Amino acid sequence: MRLLSKPELIFLEPNGNESGQLHFVEEPTKIPFPIKRLFWLNKIAPGAKRGIHAHREESQVLVCLSGKVSALLEVLSGEKFLFELDSPSKALLIPPMVWTEFTFDKDSVLLGISDRQYSEGDYIRERAEFEVFQKKFRSKSETFTI
Repeated sequence: MRLLSKPELIFLEPNGNESGQLHFVEEPTKIPFPIKRLFWLNKIAPGAKRGIHAHREESQVLVCLSGKVSALLEVLSGEKFLFELDSPSKALLIPPMVWTEFTFDKDSVLLGISDRQYSEGDYIRERAEFEVFQKKFRSKSETFTI
């Protein structure tokens, strides 16, 4: 059993001066988990959607390094969230069991920071399967076993 949480923004304050800004993550960090994997998406067609899945166990923090990415998220209770990632100072924490859909603007680069190595078995790729989890969750409490 684990307590489910909601997605939230984390702000990564850059060091900056007249010559530009430096963004970084180091220990101790605002990333709320040990980092096991980094990945990034780029050269995505404007208006294209990515994500369109949930993770059973994996937590992620996403940072838009360039351009803009809109994140439409839905938690098991059915509550929806819309976040605009348009600055490398904004990081989006996505806990497990959150349905994700990301829409990319032109020339966007999205960095993913994960607490797990890649595992296909962790993915819920079918919306209908996620909706089964939602029904189970709604009939229980906020603690939920996957």
